[in-house]
Amino acid sequence: MKFSLLVSLILLSPLVARENPFFTPADSKANKVTSNIPDTKPPLGTVNYTLPDQARILKEVTFTIQNLDGSIETRKMEIDHSIDWHRPISISQGSNASSAQPAAANSASSADFGFIRFNTKGKHLTIKTADPLVRHFVLSDPSRIVLDFKRNVTFKEEEKILNAAPYLKVTLGNHAKFIRATITLDGRYRYSLNKTGDLISITCK
Repeated sequence: MKFSLLVSLILLSPLVARENPFFTPADSKANKVTSNIPDTKPPLGTVNYTLPDQARILKEVTFTIQNLDGSIETRKMEIDHSIDWHRPISISQGSNASSAQPAAANSASSADFGFIRFNTKGKHLTIKTADPLVRHFVLSDPSRIVLDFKRNVTFKEEEKILNAAPYLKVTLGNHAKFIRATITLDGRYRYSLNKTGDLISITCK
């Protein structure tokens, strides 16, 4: 009898075990699995939050954001101002927000270096050149898209301002048997690149 009871307890024990024994029960509910691919969400317009009727001072605001790599982080903004609870708190990201960023004032621009030309429109950049593209990659701090083209020439490094978000400027320099175009961005982005004939298309996301 005792042997049968012991066997029954052993067989039933996996059914009550936690999914991850390294977390406490509370932690298991709190921890979420995140993807490295950000969700596609509609653009933020205006969100209103109605305060409780006993609210008198807004101490701080907490933002929980999802980054480009899919990671989640929380940032707090200190406020400490008196508020009127009759009026809702509004969060918006409209056209007025661009006034704080001069680069966003222009949606299109161009930079012509003669043998290579850059044109921007919104988040799209086109590059027209007959020189073969050797490689492309990104650099950080500040964020830059780097493109190397096969061309054996010597010239002084030249820089042209684009000033059309997300593209700030483009710098052209020669490196032995290739030229390097460095496109400086106003923040961190993922980008896609397509090449058709003499035309290269880049889209920042």
